Amino acid sequence: MNASFLRDVREGLSQQAKSLAPKWLYDERGSELFEAITKTADYYLTRTEAEIMRTAYGELPAHVPPGCAIAEFGSGAGIKSRRLIEALKPSVYVSIDVAEEFLTASCEKLSRMFPDTDVQGVLADFSGQVALPESFFAAPQRMGFFPGSTIGNFAKGGAETFLAKSRESLGDGSMFLIGADLVKDEDVLLAAYDDSDGITRLFTKNLLVRMKHELDAELDLDGFEAVALWNPTEARLELGVVAQGPQTIRLGSDVFPLENGEMIHTENSHKFTPDSFSALGERAGWKVRTHWTDSQGWFGVFLLEAA
Repeated sequence: MNASFLRDVREGLSQQAKSLAPKWLYDERGSELFEAITKTADYYLTRTEAEIMRTAYGELPAHVPPGCAIAEFGSGAGIKSRRLIEALKPSVYVSIDVAEEFLTASCEKLSRMFPDTDVQGVLADFSGQVALPESFFAAPQRMGFFPGSTIGNFAKGGAETFLAKSRESLGDGSMFLIGADLVKDEDVLLAAYDDSDGITRLFTKNLLVRMKHELDAELDLDGFEAVALWNPTEARLELGVVAQGPQTIRLGSDVFPLENGEMIHTENSHKFTPDSFSALGERAGWKVRTHWTDSQGWFGVFLLEAA
């Protein structure tokens, strides 16, 4: 039994406002479901960022010299970093991830693809302080890389903390290339996070499935409905599962009752404006050097530099 998973679930369900950490959405099944979400017609984020990156990669060499060092936070398979390595030809690429076997396999593959780049892996949770290898700091320029819209998934105040810790990890004179989803029409946002095929709902409820299978939790899967709600005050999507009538979740001797309509929060997805993202960066010790967006202004890629 996964002790960390069990501890987090017990702690999250014990709170007055129940919540579960979004990282537990991603077992093998969860990762497959998320990949399917990115291919739905309404999920604009992945393809829009890819469109912007094609422009950004062409212009980045004017800001970041060849031979630089790149550190990717939460790199996964390193698929997005491949185009970046091709564009900047870094001397060092550091992959940061929490999944050891996945990290090793990814680094081995990137090493074969880019023999002129020193590819290294750092096993770490990127939300904490990350110690980068000495070779990273020997490069003439250092840059962090955080693609996707993960910067929006932190709890309130978490994005600023992450950026401040990354500023410390990357050091003075460093840069940071970050993808961030932008505020747009509510209907577009809700369609992206509650697709008509119901894949996002399966993805959200996968956390409950994992609790049953991995923690022997007693709960009625049909007694919960996955939801996505737009909070305009906080400029974020709030995802979770809502009890359909009174429900009870049992974990061993622990019993967690839920009232009808009570929500277990699983994930936030904050949205930004260029100004709000710039202000966020400044509070954490960064300033925007330049940024790119798509023709509709739906997504932004920001190049920050240490202030």
